[in-house]
Amino acid sequence: MSDRVAIVGIGQTALRDAADDRLYHEHDYEAARLALADAGLDRGDVDTVICSGWDAVDGRTISDMHTAMSSGGYLKDSSHVGEDGIMALAYAYMRIAAGLFDVALVTAHGHAESSFETVSNVVFDPLFVRPLGLSHLVSLALQANAYVQRYGVSEEQAAKVAVKNRGNGAANPRAHLRSPVSVEETLSSDPVCYPLRELHCPPQSVGGVAVILASEDAARRISDNRVWISGIGWAIDSYDLGSKDLSRLGSLAEAAAKAYRMAGISDPMEELDLAEVHDITAFHELMAYEALGLAAEGGAARLIEDGDTAPGGRLPVNTSGGVLSANPYGASGLLRVAEAALQVRGEAGEQQLASVGKALAHGMSAPSGAAARTDCAVILEGA
Repeated sequence: MSDRVAIVGIGQTALRDAADDRLYHEHDYEAARLALADAGLDRGDVDTVICSGWDAVDGRTISDMHTAMSSGGYLKDSSHVGEDGIMALAYAYMRIAAGLFDVALVTAHGHAESSFETVSNVVFDPLFVRPLGLSHLVSLALQANAYVQRYGVSEEQAAKVAVKNRGNGAANPRAHLRSPVSVEETLSSDPVCYPLRELHCPPQSVGGVAVILASEDAARRISDNRVWISGIGWAIDSYDLGSKDLSRLGSLAEAAAKAYRMAGISDPMEELDLAEVHDITAFHELMAYEALGLAAEGGAARLIEDGDTAPGGRLPVNTSGGVLSANPYGASGLLRVAEAALQVRGEAGEQQLASVGKALAHGMSAPSGAAARTDCAVILEGA
């Protein structure tokens, strides 16, 4: 596994409200077309197609029967990953690095057959937990509350994360929510589940994301604006909420450590130029700072207070607007990769930073909520 792997194509549909009435595989089709056009390829140039998604969310059994074909997988090797699209990217990376394929198309989508909050209840233990009504947002709130109680983080400090990300998203034509919010608006928004308020939480967006990966030889033939994957790592935390410390993101810390080791990064705050993290709530972005080694445990709030993660700060985080501005469940992690890669390519539009040579993208599992986590971290570098 010595061959390097690069991103050579990126496709992202417009992200819309859950009222969008398109079928889930139509999002994959549009994103795949955009990615192929971006890479200057057609379907025949792709060796394997990796789709992601969950049957429960899509409202279909074996839902990849439709997504694989829509993504260009007809008469091709194809596979399905029942996770966020960033995990499908990890699988495609391994297949190319192992020498099995040269070009892989990875697709992911956000869909709204019904409320994700309702569907998410089925992922929890059916005997002891599910009857209590535990869901995606409740598990997020439990984890945020554990963090708040341990370190004394305030709602106002979390609100400043929402203000930063929604402000960034307002200038991003690819984002779902494009309206800035204030600290006062965030703190006065409706309570969801303590300590979460409405504006601490993301929308439910629909749309598609696709990324094309290629081996080193193929990437050099395909594109002069390659984005190399120099580090990648993933980890899975305990499924049981009561068997771990909810005040920290242990699986993200493990995934990031693996990615940093592979990319040769020892001081991420100084060596990275950008980070796109899966801010599934404003509190979780603060927790991610600590898991990623950007701040000591309990010290993340200082970064947001000092403006270190703002667009002009020491390490800008979520210049795209993050998940708080666009959250296609099932594709939000892959979207972080796409947005970070656009920054490395210098093609992020109004959000483009002056110079991004090395960026981090982070995605987490959506069906397992936040407390039962699967995390993936990816380090991207320019050509």
